[in-house]
This record gives sequence, structure tokens and C-alpha cells, in this order.
Amino acid sequence: MKRSKRKEAQLALAERFLALEPAQGAHPILRAARAEAREQLRAEGLPIYREEHYQYFKIDELLSQDWRIESLPRLTKEQASGYACRLTYPDARQNYLIGGMVTTSDEAQGFFAGSLNDFATKYPGVAERYYGRMNSVQKSRLARLNTLFVEDAFVFYLPKGTKLDAPVHLIHYATIAGRDGVLTFPRVLVIAEEGAEGKLLLCDHDVVDTASAYVGVLEIYAEEGAKLQYYNIEESDSLSLRIMETHIHLEEDSHVLVDNITVHNGRTRNNYFCDLAGERAHLDLDGLGVLDDDKSLDNWSEIRHSMPNCTSDELFKYTMNDTAIGSFSGLIYVARDAQKTVAFQNNRNLLLSDAAKMFSKPQLEIYADDVKCSHGMTTGELDEQAVFYMQQRGIPRMEARLMLTVAFMADVLDKIEYEPLRKRLVGTLDNRYRGLPATCKQ
Repeated sequence: MKRSKRKEAQLALAERFLALEPAQGAHPILRAARAEAREQLRAEGLPIYREEHYQYFKIDELLSQDWRIESLPRLTKEQASGYACRLTYPDARQNYLIGGMVTTSDEAQGFFAGSLNDFATKYPGVAERYYGRMNSVQKSRLARLNTLFVEDAFVFYLPKGTKLDAPVHLIHYATIAGRDGVLTFPRVLVIAEEGAEGKLLLCDHDVVDTASAYVGVLEIYAEEGAKLQYYNIEESDSLSLRIMETHIHLEEDSHVLVDNITVHNGRTRNNYFCDLAGERAHLDLDGLGVLDDDKSLDNWSEIRHSMPNCTSDELFKYTMNDTAIGSFSGLIYVARDAQKTVAFQNNRNLLLSDAAKMFSKPQLEIYADDVKCSHGMTTGELDEQAVFYMQQRGIPRMEARLMLTVAFMADVLDKIEYEPLRKRLVGTLDNRYRGLPATCKQ
């Protein structure tokens, strides 16, 4: 059968990577998944620009740039400390994922945070049961690309009944100093067993003025009654390319909060695959993007309600200045048996210049008849009447516009349950809009 031009392009992009040899030093669990990923990529290819879910993100053009794929050294704890965040959290435990390699492992208070190499040695059955097993991971073309080249994975494991008050703070860099133009494949595996509770804060940084790219995969498993908070703060360089997939599986009575804050970036694509697979599961999926210059941010999500009595609340907000481009595409899918579903989806956007653009596509696909679901989208400019009102009370025009812009983002920040992070981000965004330093990098 003759292939279409689109299929030829998808396969050609995959062949660029299939022709390369992945590193051989990875753990057997990682290597075992490569053969299947290779065959699937050869048969199905990779996503390209203008196919259904990539209407506004030129993924094939960006991945086809002259990136180098090479093994980066595993840094010692002392070397990794040179990449530490200047703004730390007093109760947090810091870990590092740099150039796709985890530095050291941490095990205390009944939890594990560290390299898959150490984790699979101590918990081989758990590693085998969870790594790469989620249905959406196995079907994702980008996850297959990550699987083909990943050399290590960061594992955050909360055994049954573990309740961890302090967050684990994972600091990620796509490359190391002195290595320009490198494409890496970070992987994160989060497992919260029955009744476990914890928080993971991932700070996404770049070496200043260094072009880097990554295709990352994060897997979150929330078992029965588990409660997990995941915060991802992107403070990457304008030269960076970030493609990140987050796959979430929720079992009965579990609660997961995901909040993704893009403070600085270059080209960013975030994919969210969420499956509420147990009754009374609840998901909060939120995002915030601050874009200027010619930056772009593309958020795509699919929330599947597979079982009855589940709830989800999704909110994404953008502000765009200069010639920045934002896009959002979100689907809420309600299965036939998922009665009593309650699901909300909102995308709200603020254009701060005439040249900025926003594309939005909220969607509902409902097969059950006893549900409460809604979706909405608004894109507009600052309310000039509100600006005028503030000026009449002595507030300068530029300050009034800034205050209204920061206030526009408040409800996303209010959803952050970890108070030290929420307080820090309020100040960070205020500085960001004022043109002041707004980063926790050293």
C-alpha cells in the first residue's frame, strides 16, 4: 500500500534517530524496553507539524535541528551542587537530574528518591511493575523516542502508608556547562502506593546562553487513597527546546495535583495524559505561562474519566507579549460507564501586544448521561476601564497594568498547596513582568 506524504515524513523523522546507537550502559530494565520502542518507532514514526495534535508546534523542524545525542558524565554530589537553586526551600530534600543522569540516591523516612539503578536493585519487583507500564506511555510516539535513548531515570517512591510532609526538590538541567547543542532524554518515575502522601517539586533550568533540548517523560502512579502534589517550574533559556510528557494514572480515592509554571522558556511543548481509573479519584491539572519576545508555549492535555464518581478541574492561563505564541488543546473524555463524573476545563489568556497570538481548542467527548461537565475559553486584553479607575486613584498607568496582569494569574497560584513555593512564585512573577531578575538559578 502506498504511504501518504504525511506518513513518509513521520517515518523519516523517526529514522533520523533510529540510525543512531543508544548508550549501552543503562540498567537492564531500560535496555529491555528499547527493542519494542525501536520496532514501534520504525512502524509508526514520530509526530510532525500540522498533524491533528501538532497544529501550532513545529515539532519535526525543531527535532531535526543539528542536535547531538551523547552520553554526559554522571556528576558527583559536589559537582552537582554547582547547579543548585539559589532559592531553596528549608524543609525540602534536593536531588539532581543533569544531562539525563541522576547524581545520588536518598532513602530516609521510608521513601526513596534517586537513580533507577539503585532503586531496581533494592526494589526489583516494584521497578518492573511500574516502569513504562502505563497504557498511554506504551502508545506515545515521543515516549518511545525517550525509551530508546534514556540512560537513567529519577525515581520518587512512596511505599504504602508513607506520609512525607517535606517535598522532594528535583533540579533538572538538560545539559552541563561546556556542552552546547545536546539533546537529552530525562525520565522520572513517581510511585505513590496505597495511602501514601508526598510532594515533588521539579525545577527546570538551563546553562545560560547554551542551546539545549530534551524529550522527557514523567510517569505518575497514584494508588488507592494516595495523595500527590507535583509542581514543575520551568525557568529555561531562550535557546532551549523542551518537549515534556506527563502520564498520570489514578486509582480509587486518589488525589493528584499538577501545577506547571512556565516563567522563562524558548520553545516548549507539554503533553498530559491523565486516566482516572478508580472510583472517586480526583485530578487538579493547572498551568501558567508567561511569554514574551518570540517564545512559544503549547500545552496539550487528555483527561480520561474511565470510572464513575470521579472529578477533575483543569485551568490553564497565559499572558503573551511581543510576538509570542501560545496554544492550548484540551480534551475531557467521559466513558460510557463513568456516571456521576464532574469535570471542568478552562483556558484564559491575556494578550499584552497586538502581535502576540493565542490558539485554543477546549473539547468534551462524553458517552455517559449523568455527568456535570463544562469547558470554556476566553482571550482578550487588559480592561482599560480598570486601568483608568486605578489611575484615578494615583496609580501610574504602567504600574496599574502590571498589577492587573499579576492579578490575572492569581487563581492558578492559589491552587498551589505548598505555601513556600506559592509565596516565592508571587514575587517571581511580579519581577518577571517588571523586567527584573526572576529566576532561582545561581
